[in-house]
This record gives sequence, C-alpha cells and structure tokens, in this order.
Amino acid sequence: MELKEINDKKIWEEFSLLCSPNNFLQSWNWGEFNLSLERQIFRWGVYQNGKLQAVCLAIVQSTRLGQFLYIPRGPILSDWEHPEALDCFIVKLREIAKKSNWIFIKIEPPIGDFEHNREIFKFANFAPAVTFTQVEDAWLLDLTKSEEELLYDMRKTTRYLIRNEPKQGVTIEISDKIEDAKEFVEMLYSTSARKNFVNHPKEYYLKQFEILSRDNEMRIFKAIKEGKVLAMAMVSFYGEMACYLHGASIETDQSVGYSLQWAAITEAKKRGMKFYNFWGVVKDKHFYPGHPWYGFSLFKRGFGGFKYSYLRAQDLPLSPKYYLYRNAEKA
Repeated sequence: MELKEINDKKIWEEFSLLCSPNNFLQSWNWGEFNLSLERQIFRWGVYQNGKLQAVCLAIVQSTRLGQFLYIPRGPILSDWEHPEALDCFIVKLREIAKKSNWIFIKIEPPIGDFEHNREIFKFANFAPAVTFTQVEDAWLLDLTKSEEELLYDMRKTTRYLIRNEPKQGVTIEISDKIEDAKEFVEMLYSTSARKNFVNHPKEYYLKQFEILSRDNEMRIFKAIKEGKVLAMAMVSFYGEMACYLHGASIETDQSVGYSLQWAAITEAKKRGMKFYNFWGVVKDKHFYPGHPWYGFSLFKRGFGGFKYSYLRAQDLPLSPKYYLYRNAEKA
C-alpha cells in the first residue's frame, strides 16, 4: 500500500460516493470550503496495487500550543471490516505530522461506538479525546421506508402538525439563492441571541452554502405564511445521507418546523438517499424535561428513527505539548 496526494475531484468523488459510510465532511467540496477559510488542507488516498482503497481529507488546526491535524468523520474506507488502509494512513500521517511539528492528530471516525471499532484505534495508540467537534449522538431516519411508514412511526403530535401546518397556510420553498442564505444567517443570529446559542462567524455559513450549493449539495428550506418567512433550515445532501445542519426561526406562536423538516425528508427521499440525519440529540441519561437540550431533542425524536452513537474522537499524541492541550480541554 502507498499514500498519494489526490488532486482530481472526479477520482475523489467517484470513490467516496461508492463507499458506505460516507459523508459531506469528507467530500471534495468540504475541502474547498475549508480552503476558502484560508485553512491548510490535505487530500490523501491509499492505493493497493494501483487501486484506491481509502481517502482522507485532513485539515490543519491551530491552538495556542501549536498545530494539530484534524480529520472530520474520516477517513473513508472501501471496507471497514478489513481496515488495513487505515493502518497505512496512520503510519504515513505520523511521519508527516512529526516533520511538520504537529502536536497530535485528531480523527473523528465515521463509524459507530462499538468495542471492535474502539480496539482498532486503541491498538494504533490512539486515546479517546476529551472533547469532540462533530456530534457523538445523532438521530437518524431510515429513508428506505415509504412515506406512509415514516408517518406511521412518528409521534402522534408530530404527524398531526406535519399535516396541519399546510392547512394553516404554511408553505415550504426550497432555495439555492445566496440572498436566501444571507436572510437565513440573519435569522440564525437572531435565534441564537434569543436562545443563547453560540454561532460561527456569518462568513462561515455563507461560504459553506456558496460552495456546497453549486453542486446541488446544500439547500435552504423556508417556511412561509402570508408572505412572511417564519423559519428556515440549512440542509446538506451528499452520498447516502442528508443532514439537517442549522435551523432558525422568528419568535412566533405558529407551528412551522414540522412541515419544514418533512419537506427536507421527502426531498432526501427523492434524491434516493438512505438516511436523514437530524444531527445531534442529548444523551439518553440527560433526556428529561428541564435539560436545556430536551426541547430540540424531543422535536427530532418525534419524527421516529433511531439514535446512532459515533465512536468518540480519537487523538494520537505526537508531542509532550499534547498533554498540556488535553489538560486545558479538561479544564
């Protein structure tokens, strides 16, 4: 096996889209998005006898203690049951990282939190990270079911509101326009101020939408009543999964979020996707009224589906500075 840099979008995408699991955080365009933020990225592939076996998008991140290499929901392997390509990545990345004086490598694998998967990284001298960037507990909907089956599996209230909101005059529009992305960001900031959420800079969302929407990989969903936009959502579409990444709304007593999500779900089904990912929910032990994340977790769970727990982020220490970084994370 040998590690090579990949500079051809066609080669990258053809391989990634044929693999399972795959995700937009390892897509070619996610690399382009990070480049637009002036981040250093690497696109590597592992070849065996000339055949591509794995790809890995890696992003250089900075801390006060030094730089580290971050691999979001990757690498993408042709076969996780025989992860020899991962071993090749780890050996080569360790060599490259030491030459670059990176203090550690952080991998957030695209696989589940199972003993076998934990052993893969433990054997390679990784340690479970203190914190994580991507969600650990995601809420997924199986889109291979019919619309009737999906509706049947929902909470009664969720099913009722999906059907009732259009009767109350709520309509849904799907947009690829940057003007709607700008309106979404303003609404998102207003929502965050109201609910005490923390946002990225506005340019982060706009660049993300601008780049991913070009290849039909991201859309804005708008819930409208009497000409007024009441709620919006930013949804990515890549490979086998659609992801509900960001949502925003104005302060209103009108129920609008249910038909908005249903429109995104049915759009994902039309595209032939396997899963709709509602993104993060609160852990089961914290799922109770009064917890600050209970409300949106209940909303997502109400659509039916199941929880999928990703393997926690894994860190490979390369410098004594890593342990200072780890202690800072704990603090």
